[in-house]
Amino acid sequence: MRSSSSLSLLSLLVILPACGPTTREDAHNLATRAACDYYEDCEEIGSEAGKEFQDRKECEVKSRDFFQGAWRTNNCAAINEKGLETCLERIRTTSCTSGSDFFNTLFIICGAGAVCQDAEN
Repeated sequence: MRSSSSLSLLSLLVILPACGPTTREDAHNLATRAACDYYEDCEEIGSEAGKEFQDRKECEVKSRDFFQGAWRTNNCAAINEKGLETCLERIRTTSCTSGSDFFNTLFIICGAGAVCQDAEN
């Protein structure tokens, strides 16, 4: 499953730059999809005890809220395409068993300082 979700995300990354700069909303959607694919691949979505999310919808809502909070209008005037690409790739390759790797991915690699830029070029 991890390879098929990676291929679909990769195809989006190839197509999006041709359509113009990635909007914050598009970036939120891409990151949400990548995050929920990650949680699904790591078996963290389901109704069993100990799962992070009850279902894919809950994952999408909470992940989107996270990225919308991280990349807001007041701290993210525009999306840095290379930074977003790095973030999405890192989400796909983050270890399911390493809390520090997960933390580093979300807050450093996918933080506003890496994914955002001051103004659209």
